[in-house]
Amino acid sequence: MKILAPVLSFIFLTIGVFFAYEYYHGQYPLIAKDQALAQEVALDLIDYVLILGITVSFLLATLMYSLMATGERARRIAYTLSKDISFSREQFRRFYELSPVPYLLIDKRGVITRPNKASLRFFHRTEEQLLDQNFFSFLTDPEDPQKISQYKEKASRRIAQSNIETQVKLDTGEVRWVLLSIEDISTQGSENSGLVTLVDIHEQKELERVKTEFLSLASHQLRSPLSNLKWYIDFLLKRRRDQMSPEVQEYLQKMYRRNTDMAELVNTLLNLSRIEMGRIKIEKEQTDVAEVMKSVIEELENEAVAKQITLEASYSGDSVMHTDRRLVRIILQNLLSNAFRYTKAGGKVYVRLLASSTKVRLEVEDTGVGIPPEEQSKIFSKLYRASNAREIEANGNGIGLYMCKELVENMGGEISFVSNFGEGTTFFVDLLR
Repeated sequence: MKILAPVLSFIFLTIGVFFAYEYYHGQYPLIAKDQALAQEVALDLIDYVLILGITVSFLLATLMYSLMATGERARRIAYTLSKDISFSREQFRRFYELSPVPYLLIDKRGVITRPNKASLRFFHRTEEQLLDQNFFSFLTDPEDPQKISQYKEKASRRIAQSNIETQVKLDTGEVRWVLLSIEDISTQGSENSGLVTLVDIHEQKELERVKTEFLSLASHQLRSPLSNLKWYIDFLLKRRRDQMSPEVQEYLQKMYRRNTDMAELVNTLLNLSRIEMGRIKIEKEQTDVAEVMKSVIEELENEAVAKQITLEASYSGDSVMHTDRRLVRIILQNLLSNAFRYTKAGGKVYVRLLASSTKVRLEVEDTGVGIPPEEQSKIFSKLYRASNAREIEANGNGIGLYMCKELVENMGGEISFVSNFGEGTTFFVDLLR
């Protein structure tokens, strides 16, 4: 910057002198003979040099002003940016340190490099006690210890993980449920590789456990009296029918149906409580899925007849596989019951079995009311029922599809559906061999 002005001045003056010299040299023979011409040429040369000097000075002044103004603006911008960055960094540091949510910075091996104050309170440790500890050594999963290794391996590969329900062991001996998230924040030259977030959900999980245990206990207690009541009603209808008036028989029939509905609800609640408590045991055995399907269809076909629904079934391929017969039956019962419930009189329900070398697919298709497009993403949620389904059947519980999804996934399979609003729905259950 300092040497630029002299250099430019030297270049411009040299060019001016060069052109002046050439002009003067061209006029030299005439100047030598004519004194007046010599004076005129000298005056012209002085004018040219003056004009050139003024022009060069103006250009240099303009250039230097532009450079100085640009430099000043650059310094102001750099200062503002530096101030903003420092402020943002300080704000982030304060947010990180003072946040009520436990945060920890870890390196690529999972070693804790910087815990915030909330994490110290959560672990009941000082910063010195928590630093240099491997974060994943605090995690535990009694049902599947391999999951902890999977979390650690993903973190080392900088794969983001969000809202994982897992447990953390504390020095007090307590084990608490948390929602674990690990985000990749690695930068060149930084030892920090991941940001760990822990959301304490222990109280919610405990409430769910108590609720589920109560539900399980209540269901168990209700099954016996309902079974006994059903036996008595059945005995009266079959053994004492001749001794009762038609009106009494009709009331008994209604009691029998309501008792059956109640028993089914209790069984559904019992299965739901087992799912949520993780007590559903997958007991695989050699099973002909086609035979299970035929049995369920035979059991429920009276519903189709009562609603004047045409029921069609088809079977394709070898359907013998190693799976849990009882759970397959529950899944089919729920899907078929829903199809009958939401299909109008005169409609059709199709049940198909398509077996291949890798899986057995079950399809339940109906020509019912369908599912509104904006509600399809929630259809497998617990206790959720589509708005049009609530209008048709007020007594549904919203548990059946949630339970189907949980059972299918516990068996290692997949469940999906396609639905056209007002035209019908098809559910697909893929059971892997």
